[in-house]
Amino acid sequence: MKVYMATNPKNALQSQLGSQKAHNTPRYLSLSHNTRIGRRSYDPDMRVCQSIEELTQMAYRHIRTMSPRGISAYWTLVSKLFNQRNRSSNQLQMQMKQILAYTLKDITSFGYRELAQTSISLAKIIDMVSKRKRPQYGSTEQIIQDVLIGNESKIKQFIFSEIAKASTTILHEFEPRHLSNLIYSYGLAQLVIKFEDDGGTFFDILAKQVTSFDNLNEFLPQQLSNTVWAYATAEEQHPQLFEKVADHIVGRNNLYNFKPQELSNTVWAYATLDEQHSKLFEKVGDHIISLDNLNDFWPQALSNILWAYATNGQDNEHLFKKIADHIITLESLHDFWPQALSNIVLAYATAGEPHPQLFKNVADHIVTLPSLRMFNGQDCSNTLWAFATAKESHPMLFKKVADHVAKLDNLSHFDPQAFSNIVWSFAISEESHPQLFNKLADEAIKKQHDFASQGVANFLWAYASNGQVGKHLFSSFVPSVKANIDKYNMQNLAIITWAYSVANVNVPSVFNNEFINACLEKKDEFESEDLRQLHQWQLWQDEIKSDISLPQSLQMRCYEAFTSQDPRPSKFQDDVVSNLSSMGLQPQEEVLLKSGYQIDAVVEVDGKQIAVEVDGPSHFIGKELTGSTILKHRQVAALDGMQFVSVPYWEWNNLKKDSKKKKQYLSSLLGV
Repeated sequence: MKVYMATNPKNALQSQLGSQKAHNTPRYLSLSHNTRIGRRSYDPDMRVCQSIEELTQMAYRHIRTMSPRGISAYWTLVSKLFNQRNRSSNQLQMQMKQILAYTLKDITSFGYRELAQTSISLAKIIDMVSKRKRPQYGSTEQIIQDVLIGNESKIKQFIFSEIAKASTTILHEFEPRHLSNLIYSYGLAQLVIKFEDDGGTFFDILAKQVTSFDNLNEFLPQQLSNTVWAYATAEEQHPQLFEKVADHIVGRNNLYNFKPQELSNTVWAYATLDEQHSKLFEKVGDHIISLDNLNDFWPQALSNILWAYATNGQDNEHLFKKIADHIITLESLHDFWPQALSNIVLAYATAGEPHPQLFKNVADHIVTLPSLRMFNGQDCSNTLWAFATAKESHPMLFKKVADHVAKLDNLSHFDPQAFSNIVWSFAISEESHPQLFNKLADEAIKKQHDFASQGVANFLWAYASNGQVGKHLFSSFVPSVKANIDKYNMQNLAIITWAYSVANVNVPSVFNNEFINACLEKKDEFESEDLRQLHQWQLWQDEIKSDISLPQSLQMRCYEAFTSQDPRPSKFQDDVVSNLSSMGLQPQEEVLLKSGYQIDAVVEVDGKQIAVEVDGPSHFIGKELTGSTILKHRQVAALDGMQFVSVPYWEWNNLKKDSKKKKQYLSSLLGV
């Protein structure tokens, strides 16, 4: 949200727009000094007009005699006719510019009704035209964009600065309806007007006016929700205003006068600005739970409510269940836009509220869509992140999204956070898609300096965890890793060390004394998993014969954490060991090696010890080794001085229950 400067309203209103402000005023909005506005006495009936062109022609012919009420009515009718089939002419742009110039020239004579109506109408027009992508040159949309927004929104800024200055001097006259419309218009126009003299904003002045009411009983539910929505949209915090509105809503006997959209906008606003008011969320939640059904709630309202409760940290198990149970009864989810779908599952994952059927319905719906062209980068990443976080497995969903992203011509609408979340989700869910990983790696290298420190760590960890250890990616990311060393928390430091250990990419410029000092500064914060990863990094340093090492005391803590995990032999492992025993090899189980790794079995063949690792399904993604398995295989072979063999689960399963074949398989593997 941009902040625009305006002169102090009191000073500005002492004189009309004059030559001393010409450098700030778009030229066509400054009427010449010789222009005299006649007495306003006639407003044509513009309601008969069927198009913006016809409407503008009528208003232009009578602009010199139109009253403030008539001028504000013109802008209201433009907003209502915007979505009609409109033609444009060579005169439309000139005429609309002149009408706007007269509007702003005479704005100080407007009453509070006309100011509020003009402001909300202009905001609606600007909002609608801003949502049109690349309007055709010469079209009505392009003309309106040029007239009301201008280059870098300079005209929009000027318009709403003038309305703010005119409104401030008579703000005490505004009734609740008009005051809320005025506030809503600045949120809709996405403008924060800051006055040069005192540094305050127009939103500060508006909030003071709202809170000056003894109570808010005169404000209708829509007016209350529009007010807080505008502040949230403008990212303007005002705790006193939000507390007063929340206390008023909580104090009501019931919320049956609040429409679903008003409830949604209200809690969304509090969550967006991180305004904590548990009683408000409890009141709204209890009201929704008490309803017989949620048929009046549009998908976007449901999505925003869930998102608000999850984001604001408001626990309400019954509310989440009520909404999920409603959604799964719907015949289809075709009315849910991608953003709504992604935010819904995101909310359940964030809040830790399980509902497997809801996740299944959402995933099944997405998988059956002809294409995902309506899903932007955030929709894709949030959806996958939610499924991964909630531990809801749905391979077809991951494949659908991965295929879509991999085939895109460009990923300009994917930010680094989306890259990081997508690959992290694949790694956590143990899903593989090499084509996707290759594409994202190439794009991420180009945008690596835009990654946050957490994003860098998670991105590289995901590639390492997934077994995607192309050296080009890890080498290319060295500048970003190095630049963020002092920003990493203990977990980030640990997973960065582990990722580079798996990739086996030696970078002395990163892993040096500065890095050791960063670890020592956080040595008391490391948790068990962090210490285990640091131990594997230290093993890697020994493996590559580096002269960099952790202090002995920290090395011992890492070793103890690494060896503290209790082994859990599987039936698969028991079967392999049993067959080794029947071959007379006398296997030793769960052997702790010098490196700290525990190996499933060790046998002696021709005087040589051989480490036998029984690699079950958790050691693979598809049939590709995970990063953890890659690292263990490599480090045991390199550091423990013994031959290493692996028994992949699918090869063993292919032997079924044939004991003879199993012994032959093991004999071949061990060279017996």
